[in-house]
Amino acid sequence: MTRSSQVSLGELVRLAFPPDTPLPAVPFRDRAIKWVVMAGAGVMPEADDLVLCGDAVSTQEIKAWTKRGVAGLVLPSGSFPPADDLPIILLPAGASLRDIQQAALQLIVNRQSYLMERGTHVYQNLARYAVEGGGLEAMAQAMFDLTRKTILVQDKRLKPLAQAVAPGLKPVWPEALHALSSWSQLPEGLRDRRKTTVGDWRDQPLPGGLMRFVCPIVAKGMARGYLSIVSKPGELDVLDQLVVEHGAAACALEMSKAKAVSEAEKRAHGDFVDAVLTGSLSPKELARWAQRIGYDVEPPHAALVWRWARAAEHGDNDMPSLRRLETIVHQSIAHHGVSTLMRSGEEVLVFCALSGAVRPEAALALADIVCAAAATEYPQVPVYGGVGRPAAELADWKDSYREALQAMSMAERLKERGPLYFGDLSVYRLLFQLEGNPELEAFCRETLGPLLDYQGGGDLLETLESFCDRLGNLSQTAEKLFIHRNSLLYRMERISQLTGLDLNNPDTRLAVHLALKVRQMLQPADHPQEKS
Repeated sequence: MTRSSQVSLGELVRLAFPPDTPLPAVPFRDRAIKWVVMAGAGVMPEADDLVLCGDAVSTQEIKAWTKRGVAGLVLPSGSFPPADDLPIILLPAGASLRDIQQAALQLIVNRQSYLMERGTHVYQNLARYAVEGGGLEAMAQAMFDLTRKTILVQDKRLKPLAQAVAPGLKPVWPEALHALSSWSQLPEGLRDRRKTTVGDWRDQPLPGGLMRFVCPIVAKGMARGYLSIVSKPGELDVLDQLVVEHGAAACALEMSKAKAVSEAEKRAHGDFVDAVLTGSLSPKELARWAQRIGYDVEPPHAALVWRWARAAEHGDNDMPSLRRLETIVHQSIAHHGVSTLMRSGEEVLVFCALSGAVRPEAALALADIVCAAAATEYPQVPVYGGVGRPAAELADWKDSYREALQAMSMAERLKERGPLYFGDLSVYRLLFQLEGNPELEAFCRETLGPLLDYQGGGDLLETLESFCDRLGNLSQTAEKLFIHRNSLLYRMERISQLTGLDLNNPDTRLAVHLALKVRQMLQPADHPQEKS
């Protein structure tokens, strides 16, 4: 039989032997293997052969084969290998010598065909986890079991989704994971998610003296994440190449499946919320619907809404999408660990389950988390949020939603980048009932008219507003405005001259304060307002 080109013993062990095969105690990886033979009567191994032994062999036989230049020896599990420079591989219990020989010869005779077949086998095994619902964690563990190398699955923003860390890397893994979460560590050719292609894996040195193979997880023509196999220099090999390439394809299947399930769940939840808000179904029908989607509507709930600043306010350039805001809300919900229903329309709406019906602390905390996350990611584009009061009954959810919208509208008018709670809006709740009434604007103009028309009246209006907010305390007002007390007295005198208002009169001061609130609602301020 004509023998083909040789492969290394290290490559053969990685590709043709079980993953838990113990490695020889002597250097073996670069030894050339020209053929694989099964020891037996009449078999005379040649130089660079790998000899497979189904039974124990004598020391004399091993010495004879060593003289003939065999490259290595495979012995049954439990054998006592002789002390020699010959690489000895102890076969794991239950492993089939015939299967190993067949795989090894296929690799030697037609390496390319074998690698294609092995890659397909890797993909099929990993894809089974997606089909059976094992998830990314199970897939990462399966890839670790196959390669014995650290596995990391990240999403499109490099957030870790699943990992399996090799024992030898655990001491340095936190630092390495931090580095891998930075875009600067991603190979430049993989940073444009729209230009990545399936199977486009790269090898890359990492900080801390590590190496990795990294491959984009591509679904529908775009990178949805990244799969990495990380190890020490010189340890990554052809099996790791197969696993990172075909593992990324299997991860794409799992991520596409998870996304489809998530989208279906979002639609079901959104349809239910729409039915609650429109009042098209009876409470009993809504309760049955809630059971079908597996959501508990018994606890009190509060409505939360968020919306980006309008394009006219900040221009159309680099305006984040509502879908991005929805993702931020979804991630914040997962981080906060609360039970919610979400729906997207002109804004992102969430109904948040509460532990009590007095003050919606869980909803207020979630609203803060969302606004903070949005501000961190898009510091130049405000997101406005509002929270409604708790609704004890399902029929009252629409009232909490209406209140949340009003609170969000007030946040937008005041340029308030933190969420506003309807229960804290005090007098604004009354003013909302009069919105659109011409008497409201007339009252504001009659009270503040001279200041509204006066050139440079903006500073005086700000002074008057601070004076009212501080209940007429001059020291606190001056401190808030960062001006000297004498400067404040001058401004107050100027306000009295222009308006004729007696601010020492409690009724007058109440009317002025109310007129200022009306002005804030009808004509938003140019700068964010301070929360009291």
